Amino acid sequence: MGEPFVMFGTIHLISLALIFLIVLGLPYTVNRSSNLDQDKVGRIIAYLLIAHALMSPYKDLFILENPYHWKEVLPLHMCDFSEIILAWFLLGGPKILFNIAYYWGIAGATMALLTPDLTIAGDLDYIFFFAGHGLIVAAVFYAILTLGNLPTLKETHQVMIITVFILLPIIYIINLILGDFPGGTTNFWYLMAKPDGDSLLNLFPDPPYHIPPSLLLTVSIFYLIYLPIGIKNKLNNNS
Repeated sequence: MGEPFVMFGTIHLISLALIFLIVLGLPYTVNRSSNLDQDKVGRIIAYLLIAHALMSPYKDLFILENPYHWKEVLPLHMCDFSEIILAWFLLGGPKILFNIAYYWGIAGATMALLTPDLTIAGDLDYIFFFAGHGLIVAAVFYAILTLGNLPTLKETHQVMIITVFILLPIIYIINLILGDFPGGTTNFWYLMAKPDGDSLLNLFPDPPYHIPPSLLLTVSIFYLIYLPIGIKNKLNNNS
C-alpha cells in the first residue's frame, strides 16, 4: 500500500533523484570503462524497455487489486510508443526512431516524471510509472552521451510533421472509435480529457479546445529542446 501522492513530496523527489543519477551515471560509467561494450549495454537497455512494455499491461489487467479496462492498457500513449521505438533503435533500427524518441522522451517522459498522473505514491502503479518513464529518459541520454546521436534541424521538422499531422489525428480517431468503458473513456495522448494530476494542460481551455494551444506548446518545446543543438552547431561552424 502507498500513501497519497504529493507532487515534489519526499517520495517524488527521491524517485526523481534516483532517475537523474541513472540517466547521467550510466553513460558516464560506460564511457569511462574499457571493459563495457557500448552497444551491448544499449541492447540491455532495449530489452528492459521491451520487458516493461510487455509487463505493464499484464500488471494493469491481472495483478492490480483494481484492474484497468482493456481499452486503457492498449500501447497507444506517447510513452508506450517511445519505449517501443527506442528499443527498436537500440537493437539496430533507423535513426528516425531516435529522433522521435528524443523529442517525445525529453518533452513527454520528462514532463510525466515531473507532473505524474498519479494519486498514490509508492504502490505498484507508481513503481511501474517511474520505471518506464525513467527508462525512456535514460535510453535517450544513453543514445546521446554514449552512442553520439543528435537530431538535425531537418530531422526535427520531420518529427513535428509525424507527431502533429500524422499520428495525432490517428490517435484522436482511435479515441473516438474506442469511446467509453465502465468508469471512463479512452484518453490516449490526453486528447479527450486533461490528466487527473497537475500539468501544463490545466492552463488551457477544456477539451477539445485544449488541443490547439497544446499543439503550439508542443512545437515551441520541440524548438526549445533543439536550441542547444543549434547553438552547438553554430559555434562549431564558426570555430
